[in-house]
Amino acid sequence: MWALAALWHLLGNPTIAPAWSQALLVAGVAAVLLRPGAPLALGGLAAAGLVTVWEEAPFLGNHWLLAGFVNLGILAAVLTGVVRGRAHDRFDLANRVLPVARLSLLGFYMFAAFAKLNGAFFDRSVSCAVFYFRESTDSVGVTGLQLGGAAWLEHLVIFATAAVEMSVPILLVMRRTRRIGVLVALGFHAVLAIDHAHQFFDFSSVLFALFVLFLPATAGAWVGERLGSARARLALRGERVPGQVHRALVAVAVLVGMLVVLDVFTRSMALEVGWWPWQLYALAVIAAAWRITRQERAAPSIRLAPHHALFAVVPLLVVANGLTPYLELKTGYGWNMYANLRTVDGETNHYLLPRTLPLTDEQADLVEIVDTDDAGLARYAATDYALTWRSLRTYLSDRPDVRITYVRDGRRVSLDRASDDPDLVRPVPAWRDKVQLFRAVDLQEPERCVPYWGAAR
Repeated sequence: MWALAALWHLLGNPTIAPAWSQALLVAGVAAVLLRPGAPLALGGLAAAGLVTVWEEAPFLGNHWLLAGFVNLGILAAVLTGVVRGRAHDRFDLANRVLPVARLSLLGFYMFAAFAKLNGAFFDRSVSCAVFYFRESTDSVGVTGLQLGGAAWLEHLVIFATAAVEMSVPILLVMRRTRRIGVLVALGFHAVLAIDHAHQFFDFSSVLFALFVLFLPATAGAWVGERLGSARARLALRGERVPGQVHRALVAVAVLVGMLVVLDVFTRSMALEVGWWPWQLYALAVIAAAWRITRQERAAPSIRLAPHHALFAVVPLLVVANGLTPYLELKTGYGWNMYANLRTVDGETNHYLLPRTLPLTDEQADLVEIVDTDDAGLARYAATDYALTWRSLRTYLSDRPDVRITYVRDGRRVSLDRASDDPDLVRPVPAWRDKVQLFRAVDLQEPERCVPYWGAAR
């Protein structure tokens, strides 16, 4: 499932990372699919995943950063096994990795749910919940489910979304409700990924692979028995058929990945190739999870405590990343996606947090674009979004010939060429641009849902 999540990530984001890093990821996918359960293969996939995280930043999805943290734990576990002479011991690897992965998911999900407790998310005129409900139903041809934009229905969508996201971490932590939590989480994220206009299968595929870690310990044996039974039936037609089927499926996955690497797919083609198989996959996983939870009477007992204190660093990094919007260290990929959350210059629209605790003054220095001949920047002017001074510098450092008129600190500035002001095109260190991303700031109230990346973030 982790390898397939990497493949769906490539299909959902075919043009962000350079081809060489995508090829590394495809090689990791192939290794894991060919040798499922082999620690070194999983370690190779994890290393490739970390490379793509860095290469994709700052246009980095929250799901892939979460995958990056889990991959960090996987890589540390594999290297620990190598040092201790247990490089091929998958049970030792599982003991080290699974608690880290579970805690990372819980940390991520709690912040994602917490971010939605704000006035704008519960305002149906701008709520991301309503926006994506409308988009999803439109995209699959069931607009009638919107009931003409009925207020009661849209409020129900908002409250149901918030209720599910708030309940999932609690259900997963409590042993007696864990099975329900897995099914609710899988079902919720399967529904989210039905959207055919704005793909979420990359996001849901990562979470699916982590949610199943909360199933009973017998889940793996249950799946293995059924795969074994299917292989036995296929073997009746010829002894080599099961192996041939396995290799054929791996070949298809590698072929799809390489078509992304070689830019054979357009973005729309990649999304189509990813969307249809995902729907079948999601249904299969949910059906299997339901059967497993039905057959297992005892509440599943899982391990959450890390194998060693050093492995706790990974979930702590997940928590630290969730705090960054409220500390104004950054507002991009801070587990605050699709939440209508505003954390700008000490102000917030969050119900429980009246103020942020700014550790930077980045968002105290905003720039409003008035006029420009650059199409990317013109979009901000047309939609009433401002940029931080550093974000504008980052964008214009590669476009010194852009004509621009902007307002900064109450002062209007017009330049025939951005390079007429050397400070405006002064490059920003690459590491800072990747690590400390500030999204565009909405100049309207309430905070609108932002479904897409802007040209300058």
